[in-house]
Amino acid sequence: MRKPLAMQLPACEAVTLFTGFDMEPESLIKLDRATIAKIVHDTEQQISDGDLDSVRMLVLAKKGQELFNSLEKKVRPYAEEQARVPKHDKLRLYDTEIIEKETGVSYDYSMCNDAIWNELHDAKAEIEQKLKEREAFLKTVTKPTISVDTYTGEVWEVKPPLRTSKQGLNVSLK
Repeated sequence: MRKPLAMQLPACEAVTLFTGFDMEPESLIKLDRATIAKIVHDTEQQISDGDLDSVRMLVLAKKGQELFNSLEKKVRPYAEEQARVPKHDKLRLYDTEIIEKETGVSYDYSMCNDAIWNELHDAKAEIEQKLKEREAFLKTVTKPTISVDTYTGEVWEVKPPLRTSKQGLNVSLK
């Protein structure tokens, strides 16, 4: 039986009431992996028991995810400038370990002027385009059809592709 109180409380108060976790910044900064896992487990149990509204908690999780992802993107450049960590050293703060390392390494092979790479790259692009066109055609096949290779005369049966999907909820913030 779902408790009506869960439906009436603001999201942060509902999390605090039912999980025992305070959503204030000072509480968030003290979180460690074990505590996060416990909060998630306890929240899932509350939902399973009917004590929390699952849709409301999904929306809360989505909004929290959006908030923290956006916040991380905006704050990261300042933190990277401020918290210079010596190479091969670690900064330990707030139950985290911060190291400085290369991220997002990428290579531009088109600058190499390598004839073999250029040829392979062009062949790959051509094959990817042909594959995309063939897949678009195969999506239109709704029943087994006989196909013939005009050059070799080879005959084969083309069957419709196997389409799989999962029904779920898409949560979009407005």
